[in-house]
Amino acid sequence: MLKKILLIFLLLFLLNTIVFAFEPCLSKGSIVKVYAKKIFSTKNLEEGSRVYFIVPSDVWVLEKKAVEKGDIFQGYVSMLKLPVRGVNAAMSIDIDSIVKQNGEKIDIKGKLIFSGSDVLGGNLTNPASYNTTIHPRKVYGNHWGGTLQYVPSGEYEFGRHVSIGPRDSLFVEFEEDYYF
Repeated sequence: MLKKILLIFLLLFLLNTIVFAFEPCLSKGSIVKVYAKKIFSTKNLEEGSRVYFIVPSDVWVLEKKAVEKGDIFQGYVSMLKLPVRGVNAAMSIDIDSIVKQNGEKIDIKGKLIFSGSDVLGGNLTNPASYNTTIHPRKVYGNHWGGTLQYVPSGEYEFGRHVSIGPRDSLFVEFEEDYYF
């Protein structure tokens, strides 16, 4: 009887260690800092163009390197809008793989983050000219007075191309768990 109880406890102990095994990963939403290999601009890119980014330092997860210094993130331009009157150019980049230093290629899903947003550019340009507007108002007993205000005339400058250089600090955000 004692042997049967010990066998049951031993079996439960072995099953628990197998079930609760832990595999380290970079979870969805993790961010890794990267740098561009060369200058990318909306002048010389189009949708679908391949782009490459280098990792400047190691990323560790529980005493194991998830991403090593020198690994290359590969991606493509998923959205590109050229400049028009009133709006600067815009660009969005999706990441689809990591090339390790030993040549191994791992498919991932991620996006490039530029200063808090996944779209670079797309902001409004400055007005080309201003009109003056007078706002009359009564000033405590005076029958005259007012405020002169400059307001945009409705004409805006032509937009500019945006670019990413090797010194710009960029981030890759993982859109799914990355097991290494």
